[in-house]
Amino acid sequence: MAVHSALSHRRFPLYFYSTALKKTFFLFFVLGGVVSGIERILRRETFGDPYDYSDFVISTLFGGALGWISYYLIAYFLSIAGDLMKGKASDRDYRTVIAWSLVPTILSLFIIIPQFLIYGAGSSSFDFDVYFDSENLLLSAFIIIRAILGIWFLVILVKGIAYIQEFSIGKAILNIFIPFLLIFGIVLAFITLINIAEII
Repeated sequence: MAVHSALSHRRFPLYFYSTALKKTFFLFFVLGGVVSGIERILRRETFGDPYDYSDFVISTLFGGALGWISYYLIAYFLSIAGDLMKGKASDRDYRTVIAWSLVPTILSLFIIIPQFLIYGAGSSSFDFDVYFDSENLLLSAFIIIRAILGIWFLVILVKGIAYIQEFSIGKAILNIFIPFLLIFGIVLAFITLINIAEII
C-alpha cells in the first residue's frame, strides 16, 4: 500500500519531497558533479594510460566543485521558467527537487567507479556494437544500468517539478525545456551581435 502510494502520479514527488532534509542539497550537488566528472573520463577518447589515477582524482575534484555551482544555476533558470509559466515554486523548492532527482545519479557511482577500475578511461566511448560483444557483457550491464538510472533521474525531476508547481506532467516537461531555449537564444543573440560588429 505504501509503495503504491509513493508511486502514484501526485503522491510520488510528495513521498520524496516531504521526507527530504532540505539542507542536504549541497552534498547532493557535489556528488552529482563528481559523477559528471567521472563520466567525462569514461566518455572521452584516451591516447595515454587509461588507468591514470591522478587524472581520475583531478576530474573527480573538479567535477564536484563544478557540480554545486552548475546545479544551483540550473535551479535558478528552472525557477525563472516556472515564473514565466505562472508557477508558485521558489528557487529552494527547485534545488530540493533537483537534489532528490540526483539520487539515481549518485547511485551510479557504484557502477562508474568499477567501470573505470576494470575498463579504464574511454570505456564509454566505444561503438554500440562493442558494448554488446560477448567479451564485454559486464560493460554492457554497466551501460544498461546507467541508462535505467538516467531514466529514473528524469522521472523524479519531472514529477518533482509537477508537484512543487502544481503542473501537469506536460507543463513540467516544458518547464525543463524552456531554460535551454532561453540559454540557446542568449547565446545565439550574442553570436549575432559579434557577427554584426565584425561587419560594421
